[in-house]
Amino acid sequence: MNKNKTILSSVLLASALTLTPFTTTLLTASTQVQINSIINSIAANLHRRGIEEDASKKIAQRFFTIDEELFSLMLQNLKNSSLELNNEKILHYISTQALMQRNVKLDSYAYLVSMTQSIKGTILNKKDLKNLNSIAQKNSFYAKGWF
Repeated sequence: MNKNKTILSSVLLASALTLTPFTTTLLTASTQVQINSIINSIAANLHRRGIEEDASKKIAQRFFTIDEELFSLMLQNLKNSSLELNNEKILHYISTQALMQRNVKLDSYAYLVSMTQSIKGTILNKKDLKNLNSIAQKNSFYAKGWF
């Protein structure tokens, strides 16, 4: 019985070691697609608002002065929260900030509160504020490179 466990453990360890680079590659590719999707979505949103296509693409690309993967991760924390924010409204808000050449500070509690209130159009309750505080703390760890 111990011999079978040893063989099984060895097989599992070998599979994990051989699949780790593959999994990392898939995660990186998935993140890159999401980043391109954010840039393309911002550009498309700006284009729908009347800005020429080339200009909207330049504005969207210029918006990402920080690490795009980091921004995507921070944005995902906000989207996965229990705040029930509409994805299109988030995109509209970010597109407006890109157009005005303003930074979106997803690691700032005060900024997240302001942004969420603006998107929802209401004053937030204690549960939402606590949730935003948690998101800001997570995002600040990412921004400082402590992940």
